Amino acid sequence: MFANTEPNSLTKRLLSPFAVLLYVYVIYFLIGLTSIYGFVYPELSSLGTSIIGFYPSEKTLLLYAYAAVVLVFGYLLGKTIAERAEKAPIQQSKIDGGSPLRSLIERVRSLAIFQRYGVGFVAMLSGYMVAMSANLIQLYIGRLSLFDIATRWEQSPVLVFISALNIMFVPGLFIFARTRGQRILAAVLFCFAVVTLGLFGARNIPAKLIVSTFLALTWVLKPRMMVKIGVGFFLILVLVMGVIGAISKAGIYGSDATWQAAVALIYSDSVGTTYNLDRIVTLTPSDGVYGGALLKDSALALLPGLDAEYANFQLGNYLGGRQYFVIDGVHIERSVSLAPTLLGAPYADWGILGVVGQMLLLGLLFGYMQKRTDRAAWLIAPFVTMASYVINGVNAGVHNPYALAYLALAIGVCVLDAIAVRRMPWLYSISAHRRTK
Repeated sequence: MFANTEPNSLTKRLLSPFAVLLYVYVIYFLIGLTSIYGFVYPELSSLGTSIIGFYPSEKTLLLYAYAAVVLVFGYLLGKTIAERAEKAPIQQSKIDGGSPLRSLIERVRSLAIFQRYGVGFVAMLSGYMVAMSANLIQLYIGRLSLFDIATRWEQSPVLVFISALNIMFVPGLFIFARTRGQRILAAVLFCFAVVTLGLFGARNIPAKLIVSTFLALTWVLKPRMMVKIGVGFFLILVLVMGVIGAISKAGIYGSDATWQAAVALIYSDSVGTTYNLDRIVTLTPSDGVYGGALLKDSALALLPGLDAEYANFQLGNYLGGRQYFVIDGVHIERSVSLAPTLLGAPYADWGILGVVGQMLLLGLLFGYMQKRTDRAAWLIAPFVTMASYVINGVNAGVHNPYALAYLALAIGVCVLDAIAVRRMPWLYSISAHRRTK
């Protein structure tokens, strides 16, 4: 089950991070163009949705399609860069096979705990414990926001960010697991992390964990198991998104938490983001209006003490959204956050050039990392984490501090890998991922 001896199999390519991104990019947009609203009209009405049956303009459709073309071009370019890096002649440097750095790494690997459990697994498990500690601290000092949604805006952004690091550490546990016992432990810790992150009341956080873990498993599962596991993870994702979404929206809008509400929420998310993008495209000149302010404020929003709201809140103001919430009698002075798809924020910032730049960068990262991960296992965990944020960003965009942090991490590890593959080839013989036979 866990011996993927066909890393380039058709099944793997069809379930690769970039392929999943394309599926979500297309399907999520198309959901808003269907007529499923007819089956859940009362539930949509209770959500306050006034755009049932909305269809975007031709300009928005063309922009969405053009962005997909740029994304694919960037992917192919990134893949080409990775292939050339692998074929480039190795450069001699001061950091050679007999360097102090290599000696240090070898001494660390020789420690008993690493010999028994593996450096990668111990590192991921240590990270998991740190992230879970932050998760439990936030739940202890706050409340179970899933069932008291008004407390969600009182959460510590720093604690939530540290908690969400398990979106990277849990997939890493599966990647570096050597034994059946380690894989069972990883599965148990995955379930616990999904539940505890779900108690924050935001369905996007556990959803990213589910997506990143599934994407990581495509590197270690046998191809014949990947479809079955994929169906299982999809059902888990739908269940988690539906349950958390229905409960949290019930807290906000006072509606009943039913399966119809979950379906209505899926439609509302899709048509709502399409509507937001369409309005941004209609209101904004082709060279944008914010001039990069959305990107800057989104990057700084996580830092304590700074009065910066990330892009989706600013776009809520731009599109005339609500300036406050009233939940269970609690008046919350916070503007509404509007999800604008992947394209809304860069278009509002720099217009068409912003969309092209962002989609080209995303394509480059996906192309380079997806090509390199079969030889450099240490890239997998940051890659699938970044991928899960981008896939979620098909709805919400990536102009938020968490997504930008992982995009910056992905850029950093790509640069390090490009240097190491030419100047420290011995590093990959040390850290190569061993697939069990």
